[in-house]
Amino acid sequence: MSLLMLRGVILAQGGDAAPPVDIGAVWQLDTTRRPSGYTLSNGNQTAVNTSGGTNYLRWVPTAKAILPTDGRRYWEVLCAPGAATFDGYMGVVAAAQREEFNAGLNPITLGSIGWRGTGALWSSATATAEQRLTGLPTFGANDVLMFVLDPALGRLWIGKNGIWRDDPVSGAATWTAGGSPAFYPQVQGRNPGDGGTIRSLPSQFSYPVPPGVTALGYLDPDLRFFDAAAFLEIGWDPGLSIAGASLWISRGGGAHLTAADAALFLEHGGGRGATWTQANLYIEVELP
Repeated sequence: MSLLMLRGVILAQGGDAAPPVDIGAVWQLDTTRRPSGYTLSNGNQTAVNTSGGTNYLRWVPTAKAILPTDGRRYWEVLCAPGAATFDGYMGVVAAAQREEFNAGLNPITLGSIGWRGTGALWSSATATAEQRLTGLPTFGANDVLMFVLDPALGRLWIGKNGIWRDDPVSGAATWTAGGSPAFYPQVQGRNPGDGGTIRSLPSQFSYPVPPGVTALGYLDPDLRFFDAAAFLEIGWDPGLSIAGASLWISRGGGAHLTAADAALFLEHGGGRGATWTQANLYIEVELP
């Protein structure tokens, strides 16, 4: 089937509150940016500090980046069964800090945001670390941390074990760091046994993806659309299924349009024609 689409506008994802489960791929931690003292496992989704002592200032970013055009993304980190309270940070590193993974610095400067296990949030636009918030939930062994990032504005929402500190649907972000060409979720364990597993797909999550947010690992599928100003089909396969069409022209046999609304539908060919709830004009001509 050869299709010429003059204009298609994506209005919805089939009426679902969120994209279908597990359209996409799991995100892995970056094996090329694993500091000494960390062990990666579980398909490179888990990073654990296996040798560093107190104040071990290293961390592991994801291999892929969240870009400003990606929209708001949700992911979780399952904390390793280490200490009851982690001294390290979980969050995102900005592109400017990515290469400092092994430099002995915390992932909280140059536009990065780090939620510390002791209940503080640190973030700075410069190379000087700044503590921004205190009194946040603490976290440690076996806790599930929840994150939503708006990469266009560098806004981060945080939550723990199903409870959001700030509502990612209608509330202000926990912290706004500003813009970056890319953000990388990261895992840090500052003491031996500390670390975590990054979760990027709905089947891995302990908690639902907030409305209006997509999973970290989500990838857009092949084009699906629910409104077309004009659509021309030449071929013999089953036709398009859409919610509305201002103009549809189909030449060929077989099953054709199924629509909720059609302003104009022209079909030349045999076989089963359109099925709809409303049509302003429908013309079907059987060819010899």
